[in-house]
Amino acid sequence: MALLGEAILAVWNEVAPVDEADFAEWYVREHLPERTSVPGMTRGRKYRAIDGGSPANMALYEARSLDVLTSGAYRTQLANPTEWTKRVTSRFTFMRRAICSVVADAGQGEGGFATVFHVTPTEAARAWVERLVPELVTMPGIVAAHCWVAAEGEPATPTSRLSAAAVSDPPVSWVLAIEAIDTAALRAASDAVTQGDAAERGGAMVGGYPIYRLQFALTVG
Repeated sequence: MALLGEAILAVWNEVAPVDEADFAEWYVREHLPERTSVPGMTRGRKYRAIDGGSPANMALYEARSLDVLTSGAYRTQLANPTEWTKRVTSRFTFMRRAICSVVADAGQGEGGFATVFHVTPTEAARAWVERLVPELVTMPGIVAAHCWVAAEGEPATPTSRLSAAAVSDPPVSWVLAIEAIDTAALRAASDAVTQGDAAERGGAMVGGYPIYRLQFALTVG
């Protein structure tokens, strides 16, 4: 399978242009290395939207299990943010995040480009997603596809309070993610996701995010 675990922390955020350089350095020099140092974390990836898309930044953190993200060392990090983390998160102008369980995963490796769809859940939609994910990786240029379901809400932490003003509604529910070798392949796959009416998707509505380019990845071990 493509993912390195059964759980995902997915984050989308933005800062003002004047803060972009500090934000980018923070992710590469401190934030991803810090998060992937947590036992049970397997990989962290930072993406940037192409063509000025919004939200501009996406980060994915893979973990062996949901417990890695809901207890232990990760929660200790959240409760004790570094000074750099405090500075950057207080400047978020947009944030949407969720701890999720992986419910479908197909393909292998990681693509240089990715996109996601936020899906409103229905019972029938679960069957649609589970059927769609393996179909997507048969398309030219698509290397991986996944679906994640958000876990229950987290308690507040110093980090979440700092960025609370930037939190976006609605909260994350289900996420369909696709990885590819180029943007043309992603656009074709996106068409396959959105074609037809909601009934063909089990009643689910899908909202697409931009195409993202992978900027930085850290794999543990």
